Amino acid sequence: MKLKNKVAIVTGGGKGIGEEISLGLAKEGAKVVVADLDKENSSNVVKEIVKNNGDAIYVETDVSNEASVKNLISETINRFDQIDILINNAGIRHVKKLENHDLSDWDDMISVNLTGPYICCQAVIPEMKKIGKGKIINFGSIASFMGRPDRVGYVAAKSGILGLTRALAIDLKGSNINVNTICPGLISTPFNKKYAEDPTHGEQWGKETIVGRWGLPSDIVGAAIFLSSNESDFINGSEIKIDGGWLAAKTREGEL
Repeated sequence: MKLKNKVAIVTGGGKGIGEEISLGLAKEGAKVVVADLDKENSSNVVKEIVKNNGDAIYVETDVSNEASVKNLISETINRFDQIDILINNAGIRHVKKLENHDLSDWDDMISVNLTGPYICCQAVIPEMKKIGKGKIINFGSIASFMGRPDRVGYVAAKSGILGLTRALAIDLKGSNINVNTICPGLISTPFNKKYAEDPTHGEQWGKETIVGRWGLPSDIVGAAIFLSSNESDFINGSEIKIDGGWLAAKTREGEL
């Protein structure tokens, strides 16, 4: 097991990509803390891990609230004594025309998608320094690299994640704490269900990737395990795109 006896916090770990990562880390031997606002789904993830002889707890967490995150760290240390891995997966998204995207929408996007990872990192780093090592994985998006329609706040926040990751990596030089980013693309999550199942565009959008299909939450798990493990010790301040090749190449009608 690549992560035996490691302790991992997964924010937004109750469903979608976070759920699959929580289950995947547990299969590799990690003790998992599911940090989420969704008690029902998160509790089911914990039950599934325990049923398969793993160890996990749920801690209700609002990543945009500093007191809530401090409680998350406290509950984790009380139960497991240490924190080896932080996966900043929690996120929200508003899809609105620019003219309808008001300040509260902007604040939502920044507070959860960018400030949240910052708060979580700042809270967990002292615990990682105590044990002399740590792995932090932030979640970006294809929107970290390009403009996307009707997502101005989301794009701004996800672009900021790349800067946050790089700044943390250099600030933590010499600490043996690695900070990297996973950038998913077209993944069929609860976020994207209505798009993936759209009778007009859903299937076609999947075909626009080099792989030729929509990604699944399970397609993200391998990278999360790798970046959480000792195998990634020489990777720092970097990002992995998991988008079926969508950002790598484009074709025009009739070219292929």
